[in-house]
Amino acid sequence: MNDIELNSQDSGRSPDLLCRSDASLFDADWYRTRYADVDMLNADPLQHFLTWGRLLERSPGPNFDTCFYLSRYGDVGTQNPLLHYQSLPENDNRPLSPAQLKDDLNALTERMNAQWQPIPPSSPRAVPPTISYCIPLMGRLDDIRGTLAENLATHAELTDRVEFVIVLFGDSAESEDFIRTNFPDALNSRLLRVICDDSLDSWHFGKAKNAFRPHILGRIYSSLDADNFVTRDETLRLLAMDSQFDGHFLLHHFSGQWGDGTSGRVSMPAAVYRSIGYDSSLLPRQFDEMDLILRALQRFPAMPFLCIDASQNIFVKSTFACKFRNDERLPNRIISIGDYPRRAPLNPRGEGYAQQTPYINHMGNLNAGLSGFGASSNPDRSRAYLEKLTVDKHRLLDTMPRDILLSTFFHSLRDEDTDWRILPGQICAFLVVKNEAHFLPPLLAHYRRRGVSQFFIVDDGSAHPVEEWMTDADVHVFHPKVGSFRTLKTAWVEALMNYFLPPGSWALTIDADEFVHLPADTPSFTVLAARLEQQGRDFMPGLMIDLLPAPGTAFEVLQYAERDFLQLFTHCGNADEPVPESYSKHASIAWAFGPHARLAWLVDVRNHAFGTFDSLRKIPFLRWQPGRHLNQGFHTLHYTDGRSQPGHEIWESEILPVYHYKLVRLFSEQTRAQMLREAGNYHDRTKENLTRIFGGDGSVALAKLRELEPATMPIENLSARMALLQNLGDGGFPSGILGVKRVA
Repeated sequence: MNDIELNSQDSGRSPDLLCRSDASLFDADWYRTRYADVDMLNADPLQHFLTWGRLLERSPGPNFDTCFYLSRYGDVGTQNPLLHYQSLPENDNRPLSPAQLKDDLNALTERMNAQWQPIPPSSPRAVPPTISYCIPLMGRLDDIRGTLAENLATHAELTDRVEFVIVLFGDSAESEDFIRTNFPDALNSRLLRVICDDSLDSWHFGKAKNAFRPHILGRIYSSLDADNFVTRDETLRLLAMDSQFDGHFLLHHFSGQWGDGTSGRVSMPAAVYRSIGYDSSLLPRQFDEMDLILRALQRFPAMPFLCIDASQNIFVKSTFACKFRNDERLPNRIISIGDYPRRAPLNPRGEGYAQQTPYINHMGNLNAGLSGFGASSNPDRSRAYLEKLTVDKHRLLDTMPRDILLSTFFHSLRDEDTDWRILPGQICAFLVVKNEAHFLPPLLAHYRRRGVSQFFIVDDGSAHPVEEWMTDADVHVFHPKVGSFRTLKTAWVEALMNYFLPPGSWALTIDADEFVHLPADTPSFTVLAARLEQQGRDFMPGLMIDLLPAPGTAFEVLQYAERDFLQLFTHCGNADEPVPESYSKHASIAWAFGPHARLAWLVDVRNHAFGTFDSLRKIPFLRWQPGRHLNQGFHTLHYTDGRSQPGHEIWESEILPVYHYKLVRLFSEQTRAQMLREAGNYHDRTKENLTRIFGGDGSVALAKLRELEPATMPIENLSARMALLQNLGDGGFPSGILGVKRVA
């Protein structure tokens, strides 16, 4: 009765619902010819389809196969399949027939073969295999010693259908010698292939498993860890699934029990594996296969998710996977294929093994957050994933052993950088840069003059790597291998701090365009740190002051501002009228300054010129300690030991002026374009602000800044007076602190 009632409702649908912009899928002539009872009943084809199509599982035309649609998509319910499809967003381009699916797969395979250009072996097979079992190996020779012989023996009669591909990473000579010495017959028959790869400096699951993309010959990619056994029955079941689902399926070999070696086993079309790939930005272990599964299902909605037992699959056992599937409305059918004879791996970890090692648990949670942030189709959900991964990032850094910090977060390191030790009392600066060579020499000179001993620079993909042109002994350059600027910038910095800084050390956290100045009576950051310790303080806030070109500077000169910015940018804001309520109550200003909003208003040239709301609050100088963590923009501090974030009281004591040269980038097309490209690395509000400032013409931006000239002042005046910024009382500068008032 439920179907009939729903069909009755469907029959009242307007016929124009049966047209999408891509094609008309209902063909009345085809429907009448295909189903003879339509003319026998003297029925209107469309009304007949709307009333009875779902109940009889009839197709509306040659380009929409109802049985195929129902077999491939699990989100139809009792709706008419065509009406269900018509209700989806226009960008939901799911295949609608076996022929379309076949064409799509063939086109994908052709694109992936062209992209990855599979490397033929020296002695190719007459017929390519169906399955490629892929085993990455690095430093686990004992595992292969225990599994490979049995895996090859059980598949000796399936040589024409199967290949085992081992990619050896790192110092692989011993492993290669063992394999070539002990398995010559399997190598000669092409049941086994061995490839050496020197691309990994340390283990990373995702990167290791991506290495098979140019090598495998099978239509099906199947992951296999070195300690896994694969039985003949399992392979026969996999081949049967390939036949049943026309080569388009994802099989997760998970038994339902974490830690038994099956959760990392997945099989899918090689073209899908090549196109999706493992996410190499995830941390080296945990969640890599889960992320691949979720993104593959999201990208290919017609690909059913096959599992051993539907009541024990990841969408039941993993809260994260279940939520992601529901939030993203993944339509893929979930199909149980039943169990088969299999053998446990050599080294099963046992259920709960991750929870027993806190940093492994937090690494998995962090990778889940990175996965959700990168894959979610909804901006609000992406932000929620980002907030969650920030919490997990802090917990991971609190628990990760020191000896794996650098290898987890960074690529190959020079011995002189990993062996370096900071002496007690030395001040170090930490910063992340990308294509900012013009800032670095004057930045280093500025901080060296003020007593900074060592500089730790994370080079986030500069076109001209920093270490290739800067070889100063006090500069240490690192290249991140996980995360992105948006997700793990502070983790990169904190990993370096945790590794190199002695307990209780003071450090600067800065960007390349930020020049922190000391109070007038303080010769160095070392002296400042000692004074703050005497006062019982463990950090010092900074006010970010955007510097402007000197009044009258020609636009033609400013096009070379990156080269001469210290000489050209000599003024700062000097507003003095009452602070508008719209400014002081804006969320960004209220959070950063509270009752001290006037402090920001006086110098906020970005707001006065472009109408943006930026947080000019910084925590550039701090004492590094357990449980303390950095904010993405260094605007505040986070704690995992119960302490609260710094509040508005920070403005009631001494403040460091942070000379900020961001606007230097306004005056050349190249640097404006770079800022717009990198705007996506920031939170939505910051991205919007950067777009507003840098999205126009440089000469127009200069004209807006020119309007502020009567309300600007030379930075020498500010530098001399910043020492007076103590006990601000009502939140404004003491009378006269910024010199003249705005001129009408």
